[in-house]
Amino acid sequence: MLISGLDLYYVRLPLAESRPGFLAEWPYFEPSWIPGFRQSEVRFYLLRLTCDSGLEGYAAIPAMGLERASLGEVLAPYLIGINPEDIGLVNQRIQELSYLGTRNGWIDAAFWDLIGKIRGEPIWKLLGGTGGSVSPYASTGATHGHDGAVVRDVVRARKDDGFRGVKLRVKGTELEPMVEYVAAAREEAGDDMRIMVDANQGWPVDLVDETPKWSVDFATAFAQALEPHNVYWLEEPLNRGDFEGLAQVRRNTTTPIAGGEMNASWTDFKRMFELGSLDVYQPDAVLAGGTFAGGISVVYWIVQEVLRRGADTQEAKHLRFSPHTWTTGLGFVLGLHLVGTLPEEERSLIEYPLEGHWRPQYWGRFVKNLPTPGPDGRIAVPDGPGLGIELDWDVIARFGKRLYHGTKATVSRYVLFDRGLKGALYLKAKKETTIRAHESVAFELPRPPF
Repeated sequence: MLISGLDLYYVRLPLAESRPGFLAEWPYFEPSWIPGFRQSEVRFYLLRLTCDSGLEGYAAIPAMGLERASLGEVLAPYLIGINPEDIGLVNQRIQELSYLGTRNGWIDAAFWDLIGKIRGEPIWKLLGGTGGSVSPYASTGATHGHDGAVVRDVVRARKDDGFRGVKLRVKGTELEPMVEYVAAAREEAGDDMRIMVDANQGWPVDLVDETPKWSVDFATAFAQALEPHNVYWLEEPLNRGDFEGLAQVRRNTTTPIAGGEMNASWTDFKRMFELGSLDVYQPDAVLAGGTFAGGISVVYWIVQEVLRRGADTQEAKHLRFSPHTWTTGLGFVLGLHLVGTLPEEERSLIEYPLEGHWRPQYWGRFVKNLPTPGPDGRIAVPDGPGLGIELDWDVIARFGKRLYHGTKATVSRYVLFDRGLKGALYLKAKKETTIRAHESVAFELPRPPF
């Protein structure tokens, strides 16, 4: 079974039932990670890989605009014709793509989706997990001006909805307003509800307004000030590359430190483990990978390392894994599968994005059977083959556009005009030799490259 087709779509889902008119005010929310920005759409690229058997695999990544519009033409020569079960070759192709300056770890979800469908198993089972279910926490996205009255309303509403936890966003240069904001949330939540705090310092964006950037001393002071309020974790108090600084903050507070959502390379996470940078590892398989391997491979290695260190009695603190999921409905489903690889006793709450107009009926509307909380408040990990979901192509057709359609024939024509007849015949023979060498490779769990 080989990859025979590749399609790339660009989709813009409004945070409303229909796209507002040109002169209308679009529904939006103000994400704390891009100060001053008003987000009114869920924008993403959708990749569809088709096998010669007719099976399809899907992957998606958030977008700002048409920055990846020509990606299909780049991916097709690398991916069409390969054996989807050879995850080692897939990771090699992703590494090769990184040489061109594009970080494409997200595409491996389409391969894992295909592998699961070929083998008749969900992704969590391919990775050795048990599936089951997990409790969500409501992840807010705005700071609400650090208004205590507003955060009380938010916490009360999420508590009434049955959530066991809520994540707040803070962004500022003065400790007192942020600490009081968290204190108001804790008072409203009581002792039984978990409170997380996200500073969004990991990847500052100054596109509209400047991001207040914290020092190690300021982050440490804030973490210490949170200690009386028993927060479940403080997320991204420093830049994602300041591994030493994160470790220093962690050593000087009892507040657990979380992060890693935008760290991509396996070598990044290895260094964080070695330095003791984090208590809670939050990689996102959509955003991870792309340098040496795909995102799912990288997150799988992180989960295994967290479990290994958790079993090590010499570890000073018990590490946890809780994936970042604020991308699209497909990314959220992928996070569920990765939580499904954990033993039940090791499962934390999973992020459930919920802020103003940013709701599952919008960010997940292109997934027909999007998993949502059941009567018991828990979300079931999909147990169908691969991702275990079905896409709504009517929604994609309504709000999206296909940018590229590739087959073996279209790739061959491109190479013919690009390289000439003799060059094309030479490359064709070389590629067929590679395909034959890999077409019978059976699926195996990936291993870290070093």
